[in-house]
Formats: sequence, C-alpha cells, structure tokens
Amino acid sequence: MVDFTSEARSILWLLALGIVTLLPVQSGAQSTSVYAHDFLRASASPETLLAPAATAALSNYYFRPAGFGSGGEGLGLHYGVSLADNVSGKFLRKYTFALISNRQDNYCPVGAASPWKARLRNAALHSLFSVPQTSKAFNWSALPASITAAAFSNIYQPSEQRSWTSTLQRFGTNAGGYLLGDMLAEVTFKPKQNLAVRFVIGVR
Repeated sequence: MVDFTSEARSILWLLALGIVTLLPVQSGAQSTSVYAHDFLRASASPETLLAPAATAALSNYYFRPAGFGSGGEGLGLHYGVSLADNVSGKFLRKYTFALISNRQDNYCPVGAASPWKARLRNAALHSLFSVPQTSKAFNWSALPASITAAAFSNIYQPSEQRSWTSTLQRFGTNAGGYLLGDMLAEVTFKPKQNLAVRFVIGVR
C-alpha cells in the first residue's frame, strides 16, 4: 500500500530544493567552473570514502535507526546513504550555495594569537556569517545548505527515515558537523612562517 503522506512529503522537499537551487544568482558571479572545481577537489579526497564508512559502522552497530536492516546488508545500505549524504552535502556547500551567494564561504581561523574564547566564538558565528571578523554577510553554505541536504536525503533514505523528525535530526547533525569542522580548523590552525633569506656581503 502506497504511503501518500510520505510521498507528499518527498515531493514537497524536492520542490523546496528546486526553488532554492533556482534562486537568482548575484550579478558578476564567478564562472561556474570555479565552484565545480572546488566541489570536485573536495569530493576527490580520502575523507569522502572514509567518513561515510565510520558513520555507517557507528549507525549499523550502535544507533541502529529503523529501515536499514542489520548485518552486512544493513552496513552496506548505511554506507551507501552516508556516501550519498557526504557527496550531496559537498555539492550543495561548494557549488550550489556558493553559486547563489557568489562566494565560497570557507572558514578563516583567527589564529593562536587570539584568546580561546574569541576563537571558539568566531567558529560558532561562522554558521551564520561568511567572515565573522570583518563581514556580516549571511553564510549560505552553513544552515541553509544543512537543511537542504537533510531534505534532499529523503530521496534515497529508507521510508522509515523520511519523516519530519528524521529530517530535522539530519539537519541538526549536518549543522553540528559543520560547526565541529570549523572548531577543528581553529584548533589545528598554524600560521605560515615567513622565511627570509638574508645575504651578508662584506668582510667578516
């Protein structure tokens, strides 16, 4: 028996995704090839394959959400969904919303010279603003991309995971992962050393 409520939700999510993706792009936008290159470079990394594997194992053997089954089959389904989430999330952040806002909202650490409180505050504010230190331009690649990715995931999620509750949980996970990534970038940031080569000419 077809669950028309579930189907209607999926259609609404797809319509919302289509509307967001077709938002007018600001004039003077960079070539789409720039953002496509950023997306491909981010996707062609070990993290794209390894992070979904860790997520799949954790979900399959610990959290065990409904609809995935168990054992090797469940693990495979978890991995496929996690891999799709990973790639679609990067596509939305690196390409779609970068194209909409005409910029790549990468995180800029403030560095070890600033107090820990300021560094963590900067990481937290990046979920709202593109460059918290200097600009209050809205960060489209943060919360908007997170909720869109969570909605888009309903296309390939098991039917048990297509509810409003599950979608909002995925949104929270996506947004939390974005924030955690910024905090890790702040913690591990090391400023580049300026190397000066000095030539001493004369009698020594």
